[in-house]
Amino acid sequence: MHRHNIPQLKQLQAIDTALLIFLLSVLILITWVALGNLTKKTHENLHDIELVLEQAHTSFLTHLQLETLANRNHDIFDSLNEVLLNIALGSEGIADNRQKLQALKTQLEQQSQQLPTFGKSELTEEYTKATAGILTLIDQAQSQPPDAWRNLIMDARDSIQQIRLMTEKMESMYGFTGQGISEAFDHSLQNTTRNMQETQHSLATIQERSIIGKLLIIVFLLISRLYFSSRFNLIVQTATAAQRIAEEAVKTKARFLATMSHEIRTPMNGVIGMTRLLMNTPMSKKQTEFTESIRLSGEHLLTVINDVLDFSKIEAGKLDLKRESFELRSCIEEVLNLLSAKALEKKLELAYVVAPNIPLYIEGDMVRLRQILTNLIGNAIKFTDSGNVTVVVNLHTCHDEDLELEFEISDTGCGIPADRLDSVFEQFSHIDDGQTRHYEGTGLGLSISRNLVEMMGGRIWVKSILNKGSRFHFTIRTRATEGSLKLFHHSNIPSLSGKHLLLVTNSLTSAQSVQDFCARWGAKADIKTSAADAINRIAGESVYDIVLVDSNLPEDSALEVAGYVRQRYSKQELPLILIAPPNDLLPRETVRELYNLYLTKPVTRSRLFDSLMTVLGELNLVTNRQKTSTLKLAERLPLTILLAEDNPINQVVASSILDEMGYKIDLAENGRQAIAALHKKNYDVIFMDMQMPEMGGLETTRHIRAEFPPARQPAIIAMTANAMDGDRQECLNAGMNDYISKPVLPEAVEAALEQWCKKKADPLPMAAEFSLCG
Repeated sequence: MHRHNIPQLKQLQAIDTALLIFLLSVLILITWVALGNLTKKTHENLHDIELVLEQAHTSFLTHLQLETLANRNHDIFDSLNEVLLNIALGSEGIADNRQKLQALKTQLEQQSQQLPTFGKSELTEEYTKATAGILTLIDQAQSQPPDAWRNLIMDARDSIQQIRLMTEKMESMYGFTGQGISEAFDHSLQNTTRNMQETQHSLATIQERSIIGKLLIIVFLLISRLYFSSRFNLIVQTATAAQRIAEEAVKTKARFLATMSHEIRTPMNGVIGMTRLLMNTPMSKKQTEFTESIRLSGEHLLTVINDVLDFSKIEAGKLDLKRESFELRSCIEEVLNLLSAKALEKKLELAYVVAPNIPLYIEGDMVRLRQILTNLIGNAIKFTDSGNVTVVVNLHTCHDEDLELEFEISDTGCGIPADRLDSVFEQFSHIDDGQTRHYEGTGLGLSISRNLVEMMGGRIWVKSILNKGSRFHFTIRTRATEGSLKLFHHSNIPSLSGKHLLLVTNSLTSAQSVQDFCARWGAKADIKTSAADAINRIAGESVYDIVLVDSNLPEDSALEVAGYVRQRYSKQELPLILIAPPNDLLPRETVRELYNLYLTKPVTRSRLFDSLMTVLGELNLVTNRQKTSTLKLAERLPLTILLAEDNPINQVVASSILDEMGYKIDLAENGRQAIAALHKKNYDVIFMDMQMPEMGGLETTRHIRAEFPPARQPAIIAMTANAMDGDRQECLNAGMNDYISKPVLPEAVEAALEQWCKKKADPLPMAAEFSLCG
């Protein structure tokens, strides 16, 4: 999906989610408010019922108490009437009647105290006063003589009758109150029933509203889903169309790059090839300079083309890394040897140090690691006008067999401004406009290096001080592997074990490198940084077997040290080795008189080992060192060769390269002519261009593999300007044996011929039944 549509999708998702949350919140709020009101009404009804029930209970208890008291009062008053009547009639003794009267008084007092109250009723007060009056009359009756009792008895009977009436009224009053409470209770029940009906109605209303709300939400969601679905489909369609356009753009870009690569490499093959041929002819000094400028410009243009192709592969995700065993130190040495000529032009020191605890062989893609180192070291040389460029490799982390190596490429150049450190690894990035005009480059090298480092499981960063230099660091993840060992790979070599060496150099990195090499071989190397210190050490008690002197010492210090040594020792007694670049300015004759031999910079293990073994007279111990043959390749490996190439300039270039090797070739300008020539004559090798008129190289190869018997099958080597990813495999799949990309180099042609035609019985990699070279 196109990245510009992603914010739109996120916006639609946010709107959809917000709408859904809003609708649900509204539904929840409505339900909560309705249920809150319903709960409030229910609590009010329950409270009213509770009050009514409490009042009814109180009235019921009071009524029971009053009824009991009234019954007792009736009994007391009846007894009192009877006693008063007996006293009036004189039917019993006075003493007995007084005792009964006293007992009834006591009961009446107790009953009056138990009389229930109903608020502050006036009737209750009158009842209390009447009772008190009767009690007073009883007291008076007991204190007066019997003759005076009749009047008192009459008063008491009137009071008793009055109290009876009051009691009946009180009973009526409490009965009326109970009836009111009962009516209130009935009214409350009716209210409760009505409220319950309202509650049921409210619940039904809430249910209906909830259903309506849910339906509305569903409708809104359906509408929003339809809207968002249409928008999403529109975005997807737009993204799909954009993706198709992008894929077409990538394919168009790939076709464009393939076409441009082929169209540029074809004339570049002519330019570089013709320039090389021109340099082999007699020319004046100025002509030689012009020709060298053409060659350097052609190589720079080729580097630009390769950077663009690599960048396009990385951008398209079609760059794959190999996992193979290779020797790390040899990889670094190859890069230093490749770039030594550029460093030599600026008189820069190149040196490297690999920590002793790093294994000889590691697993990874040597070609891509070499590309990273070439970019970084090449940049260091380009931006450094004086001083040195060093490579240091340390073991960063180690977990069982898994290793993380850290590389540091440091220089003493112009440095990088602090505000450009973060962008230096970006595409088409340069240090600044001024330096970009001074230093050539596409601005892709560091970007490609960063991507390659990340593909290797590492990271890359830079530290720099303006006008003092830069340090580029990167890490890779790898693991230790096994590989074939050369003689100088071994430790404690008998011819060098125990030897004592003196190295005089002002390059600490070179000193560390030589010291590590010698330590592995069992030799000890002392380091001195000046001629005076070296002479003092030699003049002392120290005995040395070999002395190595760096030509980069100040002034003529290298000759000073050698002159002192030769005054005391001969070349056989104490050999001297001069470490110097090929363009060293020391007088050659003087050097030959004082030193045993040169050790060419940059110092590598093999060169140092050969030099030490030579001065010790043990060079014959170096294994597998073949002497350079003076014979041409055609004399050592006679072959019949057919060149299938339609471009006249490329015909001249290829013919000249093969002519220098001693071969006379036949030409074919297209695939049909090549097949026709093969019918007429047996060829050991066919150099085949891929794009030719009438019949291309791939189709021609398929016809040859299908038509000719195994005994007449030649080795077919692609010699083409097609350099895109997959071109090599396409050639091999068609039946070709090898692949050489243009511009064609003599070394590549010679290596291909030696590999595929040295043994005529070697089988084809893709078709085992075919034999090679006739």
